Amino acid sequence: MSNETRQWDWVSVVFLTATPVLALAGGIWHVRAYGLHPVEIALFFVFYVFTGLSITAGYHRLFAHRSYDCHPAVKAFFLIFGAAAIENSVLRWARDHRIHHQKVDTAEDPYNIRRGLFYAHMGWIFYKNSDARDFKCAPDLARDPMVVWQDKYYLPILVTVGFALPTAIGAAFGRPLGGFLWGGLIRAVLVQHMTFFINSLAHYFGSQPYSIDNTARDSWWLAFLTYGEGYHNFHHRFAADYRNGHRWYHFDPSKWTINALSRVGLASRLTRYREEHILRARIETDLKRIEQRLAAQPAELSQKLWDRLESAREQLEAACAAFQEAKIGYRDLKRSMLANSRAARRQWRESVRLKSFELQAAQARWALLIAALGRMHGTHIA
Repeated sequence: MSNETRQWDWVSVVFLTATPVLALAGGIWHVRAYGLHPVEIALFFVFYVFTGLSITAGYHRLFAHRSYDCHPAVKAFFLIFGAAAIENSVLRWARDHRIHHQKVDTAEDPYNIRRGLFYAHMGWIFYKNSDARDFKCAPDLARDPMVVWQDKYYLPILVTVGFALPTAIGAAFGRPLGGFLWGGLIRAVLVQHMTFFINSLAHYFGSQPYSIDNTARDSWWLAFLTYGEGYHNFHHRFAADYRNGHRWYHFDPSKWTINALSRVGLASRLTRYREEHILRARIETDLKRIEQRLAAQPAELSQKLWDRLESAREQLEAACAAFQEAKIGYRDLKRSMLANSRAARRQWRESVRLKSFELQAAQARWALLIAALGRMHGTHIA
């Protein structure tokens, strides 16, 4: 349906345009008039983290993608503080997000980036959804009593937890307005726009190492603004993975939260794609980028280059498989009766270290080859 035939949602228009202005003006006025109290800083930080993670680790990775399971208490926490983020009930949020993944970059994508950066960021919310009660892509959520309860009482939860609670805590310290502003309004505006960035900036800036079939991109700096959701190209290729930043050094507080919950028995069945699957996705994407360029070369040269690529690919996949096998062997050793053998542990550690070095060398050779082929045509292939 075109924008011209859709009805404006004036409640959303007024709310999303007025609240940033009120938050900015109210925050400046309140600081000038009353200063900034430590309880207001604490309220902002706690509610910012609780509501933000309830969207990314809860709404997104738990409910929309079912990338893990969790204890009912954790689920209730995400539902309550997710409502306080003011981004709709999880039933509606997850419905829209699943459609986004199924129809990404098409006219049916709810926040299609091809309609513009502003539209993907928040403009799409300015229009009423004619299919607001259609949950056929989320039948599991529509049957979930806790999800249905949150959808039914979304507004009361929002007002109570998102605004009344921080106001009451602020009042206990003689700062009710400060609690409302910093724990409620200012926090809500920032959480909304930080998570909106995932729909807009994460489809506009960054690299595409795992897929060029859609506009999703990886951006390390955006991860710092979005609770780890900046690795969006990886996410669109491996949507069921509980991680967005799959490397240990990737900034991903949502991943760390889920992992921490699993360690204390509050989360289980964490879905995690194996390294060889991730590697194959990178290789496939590199080959797609370079395929048309090689096709333009003379047949004999093109075949030689493809042979070199195939050889490098086989070496890389073999090195990855050997490294994974060594890691599994070392893990099994530590669990076995031989775990007390220092010599055995030392031998396996050395094997893992050697296979890791061989994998890194194979990755470097592959990257150099892809870069060299890119320079042949005056374009570097990332």
